[in-house]
Amino acid sequence: MTDAPPTAATVWQLLEQRVAATPEAVAFQRERDEGHWEPLTWRAFHARVTRLRRGLHAAGLRQGDRLALIAPVSIEWELLHHAALSMGVVVVGLDAHDLPQRIASMSRQADVVGFATSDARVLAQLDEGQWSKVRVLLALHETTAAAELPFGKQFMTWDELDDLADTSGAMAQTPGPEDLATIIFTSGTTGAPKGIAYSHAQVCMAVAAIADAFGFVQHDGRLLCWLPLSNLFQRMVNLAGLRQGAATYLLGDPRRVMAVVAAVSPDIFVGVPRFYEKLYDGIRASIAARPALQRKVIELAWRIGRLVSTCRLARRPVPAWLAVAHKAADRAVLSRLRGVMGVRLRCMVTGSAPTPRYLLDEFHSLGWLLLEAYGMSENVMPMAMNRLDDFRFGTVGRPLSGNHIVVAAGGAISVKGPGVFSAYLGADPAPSRDADGFYLTGDLGQIDVDGYLCLTGRTGDLIKTSTGRRVAPAGVEAQLRLTPGIDQAILIGSGRKCLVALCTCGPTIRDPGSRAQLISALQEQVKQLSEFDRPLGIAFLERPFSIDSGELTPNLKPRRSAIEKMQQSLIDDLYARIEQRQDQDAHDLTVLFADAQPERPQGKS
Repeated sequence: MTDAPPTAATVWQLLEQRVAATPEAVAFQRERDEGHWEPLTWRAFHARVTRLRRGLHAAGLRQGDRLALIAPVSIEWELLHHAALSMGVVVVGLDAHDLPQRIASMSRQADVVGFATSDARVLAQLDEGQWSKVRVLLALHETTAAAELPFGKQFMTWDELDDLADTSGAMAQTPGPEDLATIIFTSGTTGAPKGIAYSHAQVCMAVAAIADAFGFVQHDGRLLCWLPLSNLFQRMVNLAGLRQGAATYLLGDPRRVMAVVAAVSPDIFVGVPRFYEKLYDGIRASIAARPALQRKVIELAWRIGRLVSTCRLARRPVPAWLAVAHKAADRAVLSRLRGVMGVRLRCMVTGSAPTPRYLLDEFHSLGWLLLEAYGMSENVMPMAMNRLDDFRFGTVGRPLSGNHIVVAAGGAISVKGPGVFSAYLGADPAPSRDADGFYLTGDLGQIDVDGYLCLTGRTGDLIKTSTGRRVAPAGVEAQLRLTPGIDQAILIGSGRKCLVALCTCGPTIRDPGSRAQLISALQEQVKQLSEFDRPLGIAFLERPFSIDSGELTPNLKPRRSAIEKMQQSLIDDLYARIEQRQDQDAHDLTVLFADAQPERPQGKS
């Protein structure tokens, strides 16, 4: 492993250091056609950023201005990101799939004066006051440039911006460490998103921490960027790749991730828990479709992998006979299954929601290491991370250096450190801090004797029933999602005498036979819950929760209150049916399909 790069105080310094160190190495790969990648070296990237910086200056952007980037992953996003930061413009990353009214609200909070987007529709809800402040409108797609805009506004094309570089006069000075670099927004799961600003120094500190945590990614490494770049962690990963000199493959269509990941063969892969659940389901479905003899061989190899995994996780020596068997099983079977993610993969990283423990164990048995991490919008630094050589399943790892994390007697987590934000933008309420200056995160958890942090829920998500019981929904929802066929689950019950859940399932759960199997499997999962955590009713919706309906945030976190409000009629119906069943006890379950009459399972669950 090479020596760590020198510490940079601004993102512009990060890029200049990289160009000086490895100018001809590949910086980014962009997909021109399906499966065909076009490389861009650090020298060429730096030159294009420098020219684009002059174009943005000529277009009217100045130090301290806010530029909103609203587009899928692309080389244009990366070029604009670095060009803006190099001249002291503050980047506001917004999700192109978010609702236009939310984009308008966030743009107003951030005082945005420039927009770069590939879809004019995201600007549909900007009001006249906002349009009057806009000085730069850049279309990142040819068809976008022709869109009609109000108040005589027009899009500038990419070529027109490039031509402006030749007309730029004196450039503004580069930013300093304490100048603002970016504004991000909270997910808005419990209300309107709140803006948070971070400086160049804070961003660079977080980038260094991430790069150090995954120091095995070096100048010959590969990363695959497929999560939206409005997601701060994905941007940080890309910047960590810059710091280390790795090549980042930019995938604009996240639906194609499994079509390209094997050929890209990244050293580390970042995804959300739902992706890994679908990856596992896909592997199991592929195995089930094979001839009987092949299935038996694969299952035998995987069982051998589980035995080895059990030894390694318990830090026990692997018996000699098992080691020999595992070597053969891995060469013949397990390595081929892992090939769907490429041959270079060292670990996978996940966060934003709990990952089912079975998934961590099953992947480890297969030979993959899936590591959970913990972060929050109010701290630019990841709070805690499992690492390649320091992990514990069922936890989010140890706190990163720079984070001082404490857990109160009731489980409330608080943090203090240089990456913690100071205030929300505008008139939003001041952050909750204790007498010692620790930020109260709203998360619940515990730290074990070895310093690993385990999350158990959020204080705001706690459901208090009319009986006085407090239930953390995350664990119950995770247990329900273990039922084959269930995609999403939301626990309901605040102010009610019992709990119920709203679930969504795939389109195959339509006929009575499939539904009977689903209910039977669901009962088995409910059995695993304590009596006070068990829902007495389950309602299956006709469609999944979505971003467009306002039920999910752009990073797929559920908005519990919005879901409950939209499904109030169905919830009331479910509770009424529970009330009508005089014979129902604490172990019985009422199941209601939104498109059919209620199903009552046979026996007790």
